[in-house]
Amino acid sequence: MKYEELLSRILNDLGISFNQEQIKQTLRFVSEIEIFNPKYKLVGAEGDDILIRHIGDCLAAVPIIEKLIEGKENATFADIGSGAGFPGIVLAIAFPNHKFTLIERMNRRVGFLNNVIAALRLNDRVRVIPQDLKDVDETFDIVTFRAFHPLFEVLDDISKISNEDTFICAYKAKVDRLLAELEIVEETCVVKWNFNIEDLDVPLLDATRKLCVLKKKA
Repeated sequence: MKYEELLSRILNDLGISFNQEQIKQTLRFVSEIEIFNPKYKLVGAEGDDILIRHIGDCLAAVPIIEKLIEGKENATFADIGSGAGFPGIVLAIAFPNHKFTLIERMNRRVGFLNNVIAALRLNDRVRVIPQDLKDVDETFDIVTFRAFHPLFEVLDDISKISNEDTFICAYKAKVDRLLAELEIVEETCVVKWNFNIEDLDVPLLDATRKLCVLKKKA
């Protein structure tokens, strides 16, 4: 099967174990992106780069997130600005016992996400909310986002969908830019946050990647 060997290497390097259904879902997801990308411009990558720069990048945070939800049954995830499904769809595949809400306001991306959810048979625990973050009126255990707005632009809105035990997981790149964002967060955001910056070692990717994990200060 196309890309199966590359996916296997990525999973092995990350120490993640997927069953055959999860492997099938991931490869089908890549196939759906390849079909719709020319029309919808979902990602600026093709071929192996979809797995390395996007799938592998999203999966690199799985061991960290596993620790955050340890002992929690039926954890609820929200993925903000889900776009092509990164990291929401990838994490939904990786965590088959938890529920996911993909928050995306652009109609063409909403259509793509709903199609992917059906194709991957994730309907029972993955849904799309076609709204702006400001209009979402529920709370979640884990909130994720990738290639989204700077932290200082969104954390006050994210605070409304999180409680005192919610972890915010922001995929980021350069640490100096991230630290600059966090400095502005401290100065300008109404809600105050504790944070921890985790290194993400993405297989076959020669680039710096970080996961910033935030939680409301008590």
